Order: sequence, then structure tokens, then C-alpha cells
Amino acid sequence: MEHSPNDLATTTAMLRAIDSAARGGAPVHNFPVVRAPSRDDVAATKRILDVLRPPAGIMFPMIESAAQAEAAVAGTRYPPHRRNGVRGCAHPFVRASQYGNNGDYFDVDSHRELLTIAQVESEEGIEHIPEIGMVDGVDVIFLGPFDISCDIGEVGNFDPDGKVMGAIRRAERLVRETSEKKKALKGVPLCLGGFRSPGRSLETMFSNDVGYQFVSGSLDLGLLQAAAKTDFNAGQDAMHNTRVTMKDD
Repeated sequence: MEHSPNDLATTTAMLRAIDSAARGGAPVHNFPVVRAPSRDDVAATKRILDVLRPPAGIMFPMIESAAQAEAAVAGTRYPPHRRNGVRGCAHPFVRASQYGNNGDYFDVDSHRELLTIAQVESEEGIEHIPEIGMVDGVDVIFLGPFDISCDIGEVGNFDPDGKVMGAIRRAERLVRETSEKKKALKGVPLCLGGFRSPGRSLETMFSNDVGYQFVSGSLDLGLLQAAAKTDFNAGQDAMHNTRVTMKDD
């Protein structure tokens, strides 16, 4: 929702479509993730979660401190399950609980089956990964390479030896270190996620040395553009070859 014209109604329609693909014994296991429009819009967070049936995830953009992460997580929790939880108690009347038919929703699924993702997209956010990652309820640190490059002042420069990739590698290391600490102290590891940087292979990102577990390799718009260009170029080539054949004849 952050960078799209989608509102709650269109998001709900998309979630219904995703859910329908996993019904009737279809061999599809879907896990929808909704990116909130803001890190601190509690009303939007509540409304998203009211239509998001678990298991699922919610992603908060531009988290730069533990306090911001804490506030974002609080918006996802009902008060009995978190000291500062601020979700209301309308759970029997919302789509997420199957309108009250999921008896486990309030006490279990609303938080245990929800993946809470903190996007780190700036140098300040990178500096505070050790604190952000230790917040209870933060399951994933998700790196945004293009936003990081913009914040650094080198938009789109992903030279392997450049400043941007250096910052990203540092962020990855901090997430790995924080994950080890969180698992040791709280019994829950931290997941490293992010968008794929141009020129970087998925094999490298998923390797044990780097440690990604959650990667967005492509965007729907990019896939659509690539398919359209491929189709257009194929048509152009076909017409060119036809003209050449006709001239030869």
C-alpha cells in the first residue's frame, strides 16, 4: 500500500483472490504480506490486520529506531498479549478471524501467526539495527537497497566495492549478529530479508555466509514490463524477418 494506489478495499479484494487460490485442495500455500502505508499510522495498521487472515505478514516502512519499531509492533497486538498493545477488541466481527469463526484468532493466531517486518532503508536505520532487531515482536529486518542508496546520496549505484554495497553488507552483518543475540536471550531468532540489489545473485543472498531467508527478487511492475518488451521485440523481429524473406523472393 505504501507505493501504490491500493486502498483498503482493493487490498481486501487482492487478499480474497489470494485466499481463494489455496482452497479446494489446490496445491498452493499462500502467505500474503501487506506493506503498511506508514510506520506510525495505527488506524491503518488496525484496518489492514482486520482483513488479513493469518498466517500472513505486515511490513512497516522506514523504521529507524527501537522506539519506532516498538510503536509499530504495538499496533499489531491486542492489549492482553502485549503491555502496550493498542489493537481494539473487534476481533469477532472482522475478516481476519473469519468473522468470529476462528476461535484461536484472539489468543493465538493474531500474533503467533503474524510475521512483523521492519524495513530498514536508511543509514540511521542501519546504525540502530541491533536495537530494532531486539524489540519483541520484530520478526524480520527487511533491507531496502534503493532507499539506502538514496539516503547515502548515491542513488542506484550498486558497485560491489562502493559505499552503498558496503552499507548493505554492514547491515546484513548486524542482522546476523543481532539474530544470534536475540536467539540466545529470548529464544527467537531474527530473519534477514530484503530486495535483491541489481547485479547480485539470489544464490549469494541465500548462502550461509550472507544469510537471507526472505528475498523479493522482482517486482510485479518489472515482470510485466519485461514480458511486454519481450513480446514487442519478438513481434519486431518477426516482421523484420518476414520483410527480408519477401525481398529475397
